[in-house]
Amino acid sequence: MQGHGSAPGPELSGSPQPDEALPSTAWLLIALRWAAGLSILLATAIARWGLGIDLPWGALFAIGAAVLAYNTALAWDARRPARPLSAMRRALWVQIALDWAAMTALVHFTGGIASPALIYFVIHVALAGTMLAPRGARALALLAAALVGGLAALESSGSLAHVSLHSLGLDSDLYRRGEYILAVLFFFTTTALTVAELVARQAQRLREREARIHAMSEAQAAFTRAATHELRAPVASSLALVRTVEQGYLDEMTPPQAVIIQRVAERLDGLRELIDDLLDYAASREATLSRRPLEPVDLGAALSDSVERERPLAEEKPVTLRVQPGEPVCVLATDPGLSMVFSNLINNAIKYTPSGGEVTVRWVVDRPAGWASVTVEDTGMGIPADDLPRIFEEFFRASNARKSRVIGTGIGLAAVRAMVEHYGGTIALDSVEGQGTRVTLRLRLAPSEKSFPSLPSP
Repeated sequence: MQGHGSAPGPELSGSPQPDEALPSTAWLLIALRWAAGLSILLATAIARWGLGIDLPWGALFAIGAAVLAYNTALAWDARRPARPLSAMRRALWVQIALDWAAMTALVHFTGGIASPALIYFVIHVALAGTMLAPRGARALALLAAALVGGLAALESSGSLAHVSLHSLGLDSDLYRRGEYILAVLFFFTTTALTVAELVARQAQRLREREARIHAMSEAQAAFTRAATHELRAPVASSLALVRTVEQGYLDEMTPPQAVIIQRVAERLDGLRELIDDLLDYAASREATLSRRPLEPVDLGAALSDSVERERPLAEEKPVTLRVQPGEPVCVLATDPGLSMVFSNLINNAIKYTPSGGEVTVRWVVDRPAGWASVTVEDTGMGIPADDLPRIFEEFFRASNARKSRVIGTGIGLAAVRAMVEHYGGTIALDSVEGQGTRVTLRLRLAPSEKSFPSLPSP
């Protein structure tokens, strides 16, 4: 059982934990609590039957079992999809209340004001300080002192029976001596407040630094998108004019002129490719930085849009573009971000597949596991084994791709991975040089996905 907090209410927050971190915080605390509950049971068993220490093992076992029981309920509650932020904040405060009640009971049954378990209250405060503003952390430190002081007062007055641990030498009357109680409370309170202040202020500085870095990254992504978008139109127009000249719609060109025009067209093609990839990359960066909530997106419709967008390129080479439809399903993603992901993968497969080759797109749904798997497979040049570990790095291109005449920037796969990870999915790439490449995406199913018509075979 570890200390924790949440994005607190207004009375406790100065620079609270970001809302998007609430789910991960909840799961972290749940994971720590499993370890805590089991540790109480194991330590009690070892002390009682391994070391022969006389403990109120029944009560301690009950505390450990209670921690595991309510943690099971909290884990089940945390799995509910699409919970509002207010509900997640309340759930975190419920965790605090339950944990501190269990902690107070543990201290009581291990010696009260003389219990060695008092240190765990300080650990709770320290961990809470990593998630709360300084004011909230100080409040929890004072609450811990109040709980310990209240427990000491009840035991000292006889209102609550004191538990003496004779085997540990904690059978004296210290719990009745006011001077001792005041001394322990003084050192406990000052320690808790100092730890809370130091940890919370350091955590606040880190959050503020993260916010500044986040703002800078957002500005950089927005600038990249705006700048490349402004470049797209003049480059497209220039390429169209050069193609017109290249196809002989004006006067006949001499061979040297034709070579020059061809080289200009190739350079403009490369620049257009770079602009498109930069726009995709900026879109992926903005999507991940903006924290835009995910929504149900029709997987078949997104794939259909991407396939039809890339089909002219396949027909021009020519490359056979096959689609093997799966069952209708919705996945958690963004629109049109998901179409960008599929278009990038299909475009790559077509570009690196020679004339007469094949590109196959398929998907399968695993409803019990909550995933949909999309596969884009080609019979292209493949990727050398030495290059596979770096294939998702920004601006990296495989060695055989760099030697080919295929235009590329090495940005596309990095943008795809960023988007897929933003959706909570995974991406894997298998390739054999000279035989082809297979890219597999796993995307989470929408919690209440609807049925849509599946993608028809071409």
